[in-house]
Amino acid sequence: MKHACPRCRKPGIDGLAKRWSSRGSPAKCEACGGLCHVLASTSSGIWAAGVLTVLVSLIAAVGLHSPLFVPSGLVLALACNLWAWKRAKLWPISKESAASATTANWFITGIAVLLGLS
Repeated sequence: MKHACPRCRKPGIDGLAKRWSSRGSPAKCEACGGLCHVLASTSSGIWAAGVLTVLVSLIAAVGLHSPLFVPSGLVLALACNLWAWKRAKLWPISKESAASATTANWFITGIAVLLGLS
C-alpha cells in the first residue's frame, strides 16, 4: 500500500518506509524524491498503546481467570496498530535536517555506549 507524499500529494511512500521513518532515516517519495517522516511522538504513542492493550488484557485474564482475554487483546492491539499507522501523518523534512538528525542520533548512541561500558 502506498501513502500520499506530503510534498507532491501523490502515492509514493511505501507502507514499511512510513512505519520505519524518523528524522534520522526519513522515507523517500518514489514520485518526487522528497523526504518525509512520522513524528517520534506519534510512533512512540502507537507502540505504547499496543503494549498497554496487551498488558490490560493480560491483567484481565489473570484477574478474571479467563484466558480468552489474551488472544482478544492481541487481536485488538494488532488492529489498533494497523489503523494508527494508516492514519499517522507524514511530515516533510529537508535533506540537511535529516543529515543533522542522523549525526545527532549517532552522537547520542555513542554516548550511551560509553556510559554503558563504564
